[in-house]
Amino acid sequence: MRFFGFLLLGVWACSSAARADMPDHLRFPATGTQLLLWVASERGRAEPELLAAKQLAAQGVEAWSLDPTSAYFLPQLPSSMDDVPVRDMADWLRAAQASGKRVAAVAVARAAVPLLRAAASLEPVERQRLCVVLLYPNLYMTAEPLAAPDYLDLGTLAGLQVRVLQPRRSAATPWLPGLLDHLALHGATVSAAVLESLREGYWARETPTEFEVAESRRMDAMLLRELNAWGCK
Repeated sequence: MRFFGFLLLGVWACSSAARADMPDHLRFPATGTQLLLWVASERGRAEPELLAAKQLAAQGVEAWSLDPTSAYFLPQLPSSMDDVPVRDMADWLRAAQASGKRVAAVAVARAAVPLLRAAASLEPVERQRLCVVLLYPNLYMTAEPLAAPDYLDLGTLAGLQVRVLQPRRSAATPWLPGLLDHLALHGATVSAAVLESLREGYWARETPTEFEVAESRRMDAMLLRELNAWGCK
């Protein structure tokens, strides 16, 4: 029993030490004034996302890439994103802002939940300095094919600038107006763009179209285009 107790203590200590530095992320430094935080979906980080981060850095935009399921040893399921510690994510956002650069954060699918909840936990002045881009965000509490979905409570988003990028070829596209209304109801300043001829997760599909393959190679250009056209400050 003593051995078992020491074993448990050792496992707890190692786990605590491992989690103390969370969230673990990859950095792609750049000398420019912009910093882009990329939060991968529950399916994990895909190679085209790393390519986009490297391409952004080469253009002067620093990029930090976070894979929450890997960082927190979570199953690759949408529900796992609800278990990502909001406090850790908020500290990550504050660390980015402490760099002195203009910060924008991108979240994919269910990763939008911990990111938005972290933004809601920031001080108002911190939240006003942050722009958030959401790629086909999954903010649903429940979702049935023929019914309007119920949305999660996210907390106050007053002062936060949010842009939603929704692939056209998605069953969730008809819900886009309701999603924008939900974000606005929480106080966010919202806008949206529809990505034509693309499906959700187009850069990581097993059988992508030729157009999806081409677009996955220029995700950096897509993000820069949206940030510039949107006027994120």
